[in-house]
Amino acid sequence: MNKILLIDDDEELCEEISEILRDEGFEIHSENDGLKGFRSIDAKQHDLILLDLKIPGMNGFDVLKAAKSKYPKLKIIVLSGRPFNKEMMQGKNVAEDYELSALQMADAVISKPYEIKVLLSKIKTLIEQP
Repeated sequence: MNKILLIDDDEELCEEISEILRDEGFEIHSENDGLKGFRSIDAKQHDLILLDLKIPGMNGFDVLKAAKSKYPKLKIIVLSGRPFNKEMMQGKNVAEDYELSALQMADAVISKPYEIKVLLSKIKTLIEQP
């Protein structure tokens, strides 16, 4: 069974996504704090992380950079209330922009609100990749 860690401070959203993912056959664990989430990454082997950026404890950008630095093959989908896309990165010195350089480490960025079908499709695609 594929293990997913959801790191988001919106408890209602976590419950909703967790229920849907369990129904799809995934094992899901959630944390509402970035530091707790990062510790959970260290403590357990997850196949994929769903990560909000604006979370207490340790922000999502820091969690993303630390997790990808330590576990480069770990699949991470960023869930963000702010729209991010490739056009935003054009013409910017991404290396000097902390947030954009962190986002480049994500395997996917999905803007909120999102359709659950889109999220499920991206999760399944990434989990199937070696």
